[in-house]
Amino acid sequence: MNSSERLKLAINMKKVDRVPNAPFHEAPICKYYGKSFYSALMNGNEMAKTHLVALEKYKYDWVMVGMGLIGGIIPEALGCKVDYPEDAFPIIRERPIRKISDIDKINNFNIYTARMEEFLKGISILKDKLRDEVPIACEYISPFTIYSRIRGVTELMEDIYMNPDLVHELQKALVPVDIEIGRALIKAGVKYIFYGADMECPLLLSPQSYKDFVDSPTTEVVNELNKIGGDVLIHMCGSIVETGIVDMLMKMDIKGIMPGNITASTVLDLRELKEKVGDRICIFDNINPNGKLLIGTPQEVDEEVKLCLEKAKGWRGYIFTNSGTMSPITPKENFEAMNEAVKKYGVI
Repeated sequence: MNSSERLKLAINMKKVDRVPNAPFHEAPICKYYGKSFYSALMNGNEMAKTHLVALEKYKYDWVMVGMGLIGGIIPEALGCKVDYPEDAFPIIRERPIRKISDIDKINNFNIYTARMEEFLKGISILKDKLRDEVPIACEYISPFTIYSRIRGVTELMEDIYMNPDLVHELQKALVPVDIEIGRALIKAGVKYIFYGADMECPLLLSPQSYKDFVDSPTTEVVNELNKIGGDVLIHMCGSIVETGIVDMLMKMDIKGIMPGNITASTVLDLRELKEKVGDRICIFDNINPNGKLLIGTPQEVDEEVKLCLEKAKGWRGYIFTNSGTMSPITPKENFEAMNEAVKKYGVI
């Protein structure tokens, strides 16, 4: 059973030969194996080379890309001024949207910038080299989160209360843009759209605000990407079960849910989510990337992975991962301990 088959079966709640290992690994492997952090995120040839080297060594079950896309390429294509440090994530320093009349600018931007084309080239190279044996996942964001990039996080939170029409109208303009970029990713070779709901999680928004401002445009994008061949996996931090957010997520055409951190030091207990969703949808386990994986020892990482896998023993539709962005300075020995532990304890 190859990785594509293994993930497909798990996502469709079928029996697999072992627990699929799908870490959120892009940042550390770009540090470990990239010519530079920038080039491994942004340069098509270097991006592909970096991921292929890491895949050969660790043999996890997908290739995950996209942090440069959501942090720099998309905002830049929509009018932001972005700095690209050699050794860090992109930094947005100037944003184009200040008032509702600025929304018209969205229609004038060409999303297929040189950096966008270079990123799509990297995906195409990976697709060709992997020959459908290992699927490609790409981190992606909703119209609401794109809003936060091109308007600003503080401004977005203020707009919800002071300028709600802008929140609605700007997202309306961003929906077709989000779909078009997703279409390009799928055409280039992306199988799994890893929808990182970083700005609309219950750590920041109430369930009512999520319903009022996020649910409709996000659902429109998610459902369309599913129609055109992308399997959408939702990642969201916070108390998604207790707040009822998970009920809204389950109404979308998604193929899986990856819960995240409740706080910087705690993650959602996967058994709570499993009790809620049952066997209706696959779920990803969620080892904390800011805990033992970042600051512990390899032995502590091994024990944490073992505990996660023991909790989910016998479940179908279970995939191992971490609960969010893994730090680029994650110790290599801890990263390797995590991957070895999944192989050791993930026997069905």
